Amino acid sequence: MTDGAEGHRAGVDMMMEAITLSRNETESLCMKAARGAGFSWGLAEEAGFAAGWLAARGIDGTAPLLQLLNQRSRRPAEAGAPRLTPGYWHCSDSATLCPIATGAALLDTALLADGPFSREIRLDPVSMPVLILPCLARAAQIGANALTVDMQGKSFVFASDGTVDPLPASGFIGQAALAMTVRTIPHLAVGRARQFILPSISRAVLDGLNAFALQTTVPATDISRRGAGSTTLDD
Repeated sequence: MTDGAEGHRAGVDMMMEAITLSRNETESLCMKAARGAGFSWGLAEEAGFAAGWLAARGIDGTAPLLQLLNQRSRRPAEAGAPRLTPGYWHCSDSATLCPIATGAALLDTALLADGPFSREIRLDPVSMPVLILPCLARAAQIGANALTVDMQGKSFVFASDGTVDPLPASGFIGQAALAMTVRTIPHLAVGRARQFILPSISRAVLDGLNAFALQTTVPATDISRRGAGSTTLDD
């Protein structure tokens, strides 16, 4: 086989190994996978939203989510839950903070007068930190205030409508855990949304998410099979 033919075949193989889902498909699959991994339905919905939000901005959040779910399947259900203290949220155990549980807690307390955004807040290392960015974007919208997030010497700025430049965020996809500091910026011009190409998902990641999602299904029984299908001969 010539070098050109080998290159073409490799390209075809790569396309067969990846798939592009719509934002709705990404959210639905990731929500079911998170539920199958042990998240409550409420947190599973947040996980699906996070993956869909990232996908809409050209960032593949499915791979870090699958890593998070694999970690969670080997840990107690409460592992990674944040302990809320003024100006500092730390992990309730020796593990890193869960980005989904921590993000949900930030949203639940966003409008409190003495909530996390009433002052600078430091967060212990967060697992798969790219997954907490969608919740921070929603928190900026809820509070109608811009937010700046400092991680590893780099900053993300969320406008008060939740828009953010996603290009710096893509650099944190491979990060396993990062501590961060969040501050409110009362006066910042509203950002402008842009269109991005939906990312491709590798076949291995898709299979992994589907395996978790299948945990939400009920095994078939003789009774369920007995009533399945049409009762007529009309095809």
